[in-house]
Amino acid sequence: RDASTIPHEIKMVVGEDNRNQLYSLELQDFKSYRGKQTIGPFSKFTAIVGPNGSGKSNLMDAICFVLGEKANNMRVRKLTDLIHGAPIGKPVASKCHVSMNFIDINGKHRIYTRRVVHGGCEYSIDNGTVTVQQYNQAMEELKIFIKAKNFLVYQGQVEQIAMKNPKERTAMFEEISRSVDFANEYERLKAEMLKAENEAQNNMNKRRGIAAEKKEARMEREEAEKYQQLKEELSNKQCLHTLMELFEVERLIKQTEEELEDKQENLNVLVEARKKAEDEQTEKHKDVKKHQKELNKLEKAAAEKEKEVATKKPQWMQINEEMKHQAKKVEQAVKILAAAKKMEERQTHALKELQEQEKRKKKEKEELKKQLEEEGDSQNLNLSQDQIDEYIRLKKQASGRSGAIDMELQREMKDNEEDRNRISFEEKKLESMKTQKKMKEDEKSKKETQLSTIDDQIAHTEESIKVAENDAKNADTEVRKAKSEMDKMENQLKDITVRLQDAQGDTVEGEREKKKKEAIDNLMRVFPDKVHGRLLDLCTPSHKRFHLAVTKLLQKHMNSIVCDTDTTAREAIAYLKEQRYSTETFLPLSVLDVQPINERLRSLKKPHGVKLLYDVIQCPNNTVKKAVQYACGNALVVEDAEGARYLAYGEAGERHKAVALDGTLFNPSGLISGGGTDLKRSAKRWDDVAVKKLKGERTDLIEKITTIRKTRMKEMDIEIKNSALAGLRNRVKYMQRDKEIWARDTIPNLVTALELMQAEIDTIGVRIDEIKGRVESRNKKIAKLEKDSAVVNDEVFAEFCERIGVADIREYENRDMKFHQEMKAKMLEFDNELDRIKNEIAYMQADEKKGRAGSEEDKLKALERAANVKKKEEAKLKKALEGLEEDLSEIQMKIKAKRVDVEEVESELGEFKKTANAASREVTQAEKAMAAHENAISRRLGERHRLLRDAKINQIAVPLSAGSMSDVDAEEEDDDDGEGTSNGDKNATQVTQEQLRREKKIKINYRGLPEDFLELTNSNEVRKRLERLAKEIVEAQEHLGKVQAPNMKAGDRLDSVKDSEEKVNAQFENARKKAKKVRTAFEKIKTDRYRRFQGCFEPVAQKIDEIYKQLSRDPSAQAFLGPDNTEEPYLEGIQYNCIAPGKRFRPMDNLSGGEKTVAALALLFAMHARNPSPFFVLDEIDAALDNTNIGKVASYIVDSARANMQLIVISLKEEFYNKADGLVGIHPIPANCTVSGVLTVDLTPFKASGHDHSMMDTTHAQ
Repeated sequence: RDASTIPHEIKMVVGEDNRNQLYSLELQDFKSYRGKQTIGPFSKFTAIVGPNGSGKSNLMDAICFVLGEKANNMRVRKLTDLIHGAPIGKPVASKCHVSMNFIDINGKHRIYTRRVVHGGCEYSIDNGTVTVQQYNQAMEELKIFIKAKNFLVYQGQVEQIAMKNPKERTAMFEEISRSVDFANEYERLKAEMLKAENEAQNNMNKRRGIAAEKKEARMEREEAEKYQQLKEELSNKQCLHTLMELFEVERLIKQTEEELEDKQENLNVLVEARKKAEDEQTEKHKDVKKHQKELNKLEKAAAEKEKEVATKKPQWMQINEEMKHQAKKVEQAVKILAAAKKMEERQTHALKELQEQEKRKKKEKEELKKQLEEEGDSQNLNLSQDQIDEYIRLKKQASGRSGAIDMELQREMKDNEEDRNRISFEEKKLESMKTQKKMKEDEKSKKETQLSTIDDQIAHTEESIKVAENDAKNADTEVRKAKSEMDKMENQLKDITVRLQDAQGDTVEGEREKKKKEAIDNLMRVFPDKVHGRLLDLCTPSHKRFHLAVTKLLQKHMNSIVCDTDTTAREAIAYLKEQRYSTETFLPLSVLDVQPINERLRSLKKPHGVKLLYDVIQCPNNTVKKAVQYACGNALVVEDAEGARYLAYGEAGERHKAVALDGTLFNPSGLISGGGTDLKRSAKRWDDVAVKKLKGERTDLIEKITTIRKTRMKEMDIEIKNSALAGLRNRVKYMQRDKEIWARDTIPNLVTALELMQAEIDTIGVRIDEIKGRVESRNKKIAKLEKDSAVVNDEVFAEFCERIGVADIREYENRDMKFHQEMKAKMLEFDNELDRIKNEIAYMQADEKKGRAGSEEDKLKALERAANVKKKEEAKLKKALEGLEEDLSEIQMKIKAKRVDVEEVESELGEFKKTANAASREVTQAEKAMAAHENAISRRLGERHRLLRDAKINQIAVPLSAGSMSDVDAEEEDDDDGEGTSNGDKNATQVTQEQLRREKKIKINYRGLPEDFLELTNSNEVRKRLERLAKEIVEAQEHLGKVQAPNMKAGDRLDSVKDSEEKVNAQFENARKKAKKVRTAFEKIKTDRYRRFQGCFEPVAQKIDEIYKQLSRDPSAQAFLGPDNTEEPYLEGIQYNCIAPGKRFRPMDNLSGGEKTVAALALLFAMHARNPSPFFVLDEIDAALDNTNIGKVASYIVDSARANMQLIVISLKEEFYNKADGLVGIHPIPANCTVSGVLTVDLTPFKASGHDHSMMDTTHAQ
């Protein structure tokens, strides 16, 4: 709007100095401003003042609201809370608004309005509705930025601005400079640039790698061609050698098989006879197992019954002890009841006597009353009616004359009567208290007697407890020790059982293994200290991971028997033959040719983990270490096959026999054999040795546990003793509790009661003496009053007394009165006696002991009922326990009978075993007769299998006319060089026969052999030809071993590398172009962001020192604003430091509150000077300033700032706001809800005239 359209009350002349500033505000029901209120016009320097709580901050919220601030920054949760009265739930309207009258740069008035309507906001500019985006854009055109808050400083935020950290200060400059608008695009392009450059670098590296790989592939192809030629020559020689060996082996097999057929028929007959004997033995063995199973079942049932007995017996003992304790309680209750009844009888008798005495007294009282009445009638004066009337008249006349005396006399006599009654009451009470005291003393004496007796009972019981505790402790120690040992042994047994299960050591041993075990046991028994045992049992690998490697190298000697000399070996062999045991191999220590250990091999570092095989074998018996060394030699063990290959065909011509952990063996001769299923099965024999030891340990533990279990049976006795001990302890506890109650409560309470009674008795005596003293004093006064009254009566009754013949009127009255007084005294005596008797009767009837006999009788009945219940429970448990013990005894008898049966069938089984053993010996003799032929065939077949297997492993192309090399199992079989015989187990034999059966299908084509070799029949000639060819093969292998094996696919690799090179070159070019494009875009956005940021920051940094000096009013003050990163300042912090006048440099957080405020204001004014809003609102910036700093800040604002900006300041200090051009006063108006009133005053005229501010007129803005 133009100025002409502005309301009259706010019109003003717009000059150059008044342009681009806030002119006035219009508030309608906003917060504490009820109704419509216009605040303004605002001067260049306007101060808002008023008491706390009047609504000054609400005015600042109104300014923020109209400029577009969010509701939560105006101390409300929602917009409707801004309506007046809403905070107390009574809004005065459904909407509110704030309008800002702003004079633009052209001198026009612009009205900006923001309304709260229906919980939302409406915006308008010059009464035209706009969107929030248009409204915010209009504010930014006025250089008012809501996010940056460049137009206001909230209360308490001045010091916070100074204390911002460098990063926060950078963020503030980014908001003000609007360089933050480039931040997202900057980060995005930077990330893309880094990614593109990384891709370009990676492609460059790939390009270089491909070039090197291409050169390497070309060289590899040349090496591969040369190596392939050498390899083919070696392969041809190896194939010829293998064919020669196979031809010789097959010739010998065929010859031996023909000789074996004749001996097989005889063996078949003997085997059938042995089978029949073994079947009979098996049936009897089943019968033994059946009986043993029944025995185990009975033993299990016995154990369960023992467990039930062990459970029931402590229960019975506990009930039995409780029953005994209940019986003692009943016995004690009977005694207490008898005592209570005796006391009740005494009390009943005493009560009856008192009641009889009461009746007699009542009767005597009636007789006395009757007698006194008769005497009164006989002593009456027979006066006439006239005389009586005259007596009454004269009595009244005398009373009138002596009225005062008589009234005092009557009063004294009445008081005397009351005191006599008090004396009578107190005497009765005294008598009752003495009786009660006597009874309490009796009760106290009785409790003291019981207290002295209970100590003896406690001492006696505690002595019994000590004896019982000692017995229980000894028994418990013994059982605990047994239990501890048993737990330990059971844990060991459990561990051994688990280990046996893991090792599968509980499998039944075959007959062959039993025979071999029996053979070595007998040898060690017959030749003690000479035969040491099998090598397998005398040493073990140091770790399980060495099992396969050790088994591979020791395989042919694992079952060999170690003895001291060759003489012992020959004698042992003779003994085995005599006993018809199978053939065994012996290692006599005295004649073994042992290869010395090569110490240099122990220091080998390459390959990793290499060790002498001898060093990984543990041998507890030093005597047999020579045999282990003989079997191992200087063989090496290494982690993997590559390491073993390196040792066998290694550097500088050194070759060593080496084996990998997986069982792969590399011989220096070039022969390689791998680990297989049979090797793993053989390696398990180390576990079998451990299993045998574990089984022995398990048997010993079971025997020990059985012995200890008998000791643990005493646990039941301990339970019984502990139950009895608990009963004794409970008895002591109850007696000590009674003793404690009597000593702590009962007896002290009785003593206290006696003391109170005695004090009451003493008090009653004192009261009686006091009353008697008053009565005696009053009697003297009564006598004097009676004498004065008598003088008056004598004068009045003188004539009357003469007529009736008495000396004076008192003679007549005293005679009658004396009679009545005597009568009254006698009757009072009877009444007192009757009251005493009634009190004693009432006390005895009310005594707590009256019903005690009944109560004790009820207790006795309850205890008897409880005792009967316990008795029934005890009888029931006892009966059950006896039944269990009878069942247990019966089962134990059955166990004894069954054990006899088991022994009988085991004896019969022994006979069957003898028969079966005899048949087995006959079969053994037949087997020995053909053993030579079988062994020869087995060796030849094994040799053929070995040759085929080695050919397959070494990839030797053996020519075949039938079959396939896939039928050859490449896994390692047991080595057998003919030294002794040591057949494998049954499963191993089956597997070997299956392999041989498959290999029979293989028919070898020998047409490639020389004709002269096919005609040879002499084995020596054949061996010489083979040795010559083997030597040529070794020389070829050595030559080939010196040549490093090339990559045989080098040609394919070279083609692949060329293809990859083309792809990588294309990728590199694409990545390079992309990186260049992204970097160009990034550099542009980086430059734009830097220019915008520096365009704001540089002027502020240059101006701040000048402003700080002006604010401090001292040229020595210094302020410095500098970025941590000069190239890209918006990425890191901005440092702000000030040196106060006359002080050394200190960090900002060490400055005082006032110094921080001045520093913050310097920064605010410097920033505002660079990016000024049309007005600057400051809320209580003087709060932390002292008077000196207030003066400096105010002077700066007046001298410098006011010329460049409009300032609106909320202030509480007069030293500050008295410098303003105008004041807006906010004051509270009393109401249910806070209501703010507004006063405005223009101070300019007073500054010009120099008038006192206190005389300024004020106007109230409605």
